[in-house]
Amino acid sequence: MQAVRPFSRFGNGRFSSNLGYFFLPPIVAIVLVVLLLAVIVTGYQGRHTNRVFTGVAVGHIDLSGMTREEAKAALSEAFTYTEQPVLMLKDPATGQQWLKTPAELGLRFDLDQTVTAAYQVGRSGNPFRRLQEMFTSWYYGRSLGPVLVFDENQFNAAIASLTAEINHPPANATLVFDGQNANYIPGQTGRVLDVAELRQRLLDPISQFQPAEIDLLVHEIKPAVYDETAVAAQIQNILKGEPVTFYLQEPLDDLDLQPIELPAETLKSWLRVEMITNPDGTNSYHVFLDENAAREWLSQYAPIIHRDPVNARFYFDDDTRELVLVAPHINGRELDIEATLNRLQQQIGTPDHAIPFVIREITPTVHADATAAELGITELISEKTTWFRGSTDARKHNIARAAANFYGIVIAPGEEFSFNKYLGTISEADGYAEGLIIVGGRTIRGIGGGVCQVSTTMFQTAFWAGFPITERWEHGYMLGYYNDGEGPGMDATVFSPIVDFRFINNTPYHLLIENYYNEEEESLTFKFYSTSLGRTVVKEGPIFEDIVPAPTEDVWQFDETLEPGTVEQIDWATEGARVTVNRTVYNANGDLILQDSFVSNYIPWPNVFNYGPGVNAPDYSLVPDDH
Repeated sequence: MQAVRPFSRFGNGRFSSNLGYFFLPPIVAIVLVVLLLAVIVTGYQGRHTNRVFTGVAVGHIDLSGMTREEAKAALSEAFTYTEQPVLMLKDPATGQQWLKTPAELGLRFDLDQTVTAAYQVGRSGNPFRRLQEMFTSWYYGRSLGPVLVFDENQFNAAIASLTAEINHPPANATLVFDGQNANYIPGQTGRVLDVAELRQRLLDPISQFQPAEIDLLVHEIKPAVYDETAVAAQIQNILKGEPVTFYLQEPLDDLDLQPIELPAETLKSWLRVEMITNPDGTNSYHVFLDENAAREWLSQYAPIIHRDPVNARFYFDDDTRELVLVAPHINGRELDIEATLNRLQQQIGTPDHAIPFVIREITPTVHADATAAELGITELISEKTTWFRGSTDARKHNIARAAANFYGIVIAPGEEFSFNKYLGTISEADGYAEGLIIVGGRTIRGIGGGVCQVSTTMFQTAFWAGFPITERWEHGYMLGYYNDGEGPGMDATVFSPIVDFRFINNTPYHLLIENYYNEEEESLTFKFYSTSLGRTVVKEGPIFEDIVPAPTEDVWQFDETLEPGTVEQIDWATEGARVTVNRTVYNANGDLILQDSFVSNYIPWPNVFNYGPGVNAPDYSLVPDDH
């Protein structure tokens, strides 16, 4: 629509002239003020050419009006902390001391960057930011922190020299075999500097330019194996016995986890020996396993052993308002790491080194004995039907095959439904037939044509249930199958695993999904059962924009799989458009809870005909009448 501005009844006479005289003085005043400010700013900048603006300081050193060289000289004289021997490190056990400068530990004052930062105040950013920085530094003052650079390599080198003097590893007692006898050489306690603790304690003083005296934290490391005769025999029994093997007591199939042998070296690394004080005051040694190391080793098998539980499937009996079991649930399983670790500790000192993985079963909430009341599945909340009239037998077969995957599934409160999760793989081995599919904006022969009829019907049912739609993709062009009923813009295509359809059950009740394939009516119906929250769903559209007419030239393409002398039409001409469908969802009180738009960009599409051998294309006389 073109808007036409009406002519004014007033011309450009005396009224317009008087109005111009009225605005002239304010405009002249504004121009004069701007010119005056420009002169002041230009003069201020000129006085600070190659000099730091007034009010800028680094720490307590005022650099106002200084050149770069003057600022460097002032800061060099003021900041000498990094070069002073102000850090005293002590080894409490030996009394040894090391006096260090912050620079030796990697802290350096970057004079050039500090001066550059001070000089750039009022000289960086857009003109308005520069003016603001010049004014605030002149009026309020601007204090910058010195630029300090921490050299991690320098710090590591300095600490390495300390650890070279302090650290030495523990020496385990050595087992010497002489025939069938085992003798031990006593072990020695090791020492290790706690580098992380030292770094943490150094950060505070050097960041505040303060001297510090730091007592080094040095850990004593006891050797894992001592020279106790009884301990030697116990260790020898563990290491020289049968290999430790973990196994599943009830593997699910031949592909399940096979027995796992614990490497002897790994078991040896887990052995620990501690001194304990007996009730009579004497000391003795106790051999045990490092639980954390064993727990971490076992945890690698937790995801391999884990199996998610599978919900039972039901349908809702509208007469009894109860659930009828369609398929029982399947328990999941998970590795009980703590219980398995306990079994290992119990058996490691015995001749039996075959340790079962202890399994804990996972029973799903939606189990075979669940009731409608328990799950909150009490009534029909949404139902939609789509039609596939004119589909090939292969397409009808695939619709029925795909729909069967979704019959009776239950979605938990707050759970996100994924179409591809339940669809699974699509192949001839999975029971799908070859037909026409849309890939990359083209209709070609492939396995699984018709699956999108299922996802489209699911989308429409979720749409009218008021659930949040988290992923939905339109087809490349408008298909007649989906224009009946809800009209364009209400289709949903899927292509596993990349393109999915998802929605969230954002209610406190479980959701039961049923579907019904009607061969006679050539229709597919989805029903959602749950507990109604009294939602009202309002649809607006479809709204068509950017309409492009359908191509007038038909496309003919050779298909060697067709019977000689035959032609089939696989696509029908359709216009292109940007189609928008708006949805508004209200709760039972009439309050708005969800508002979203589904935009579909459809390309224009021509009539497409496939022809077999012996056809001189185009030959419309060979096109079947029902097309």
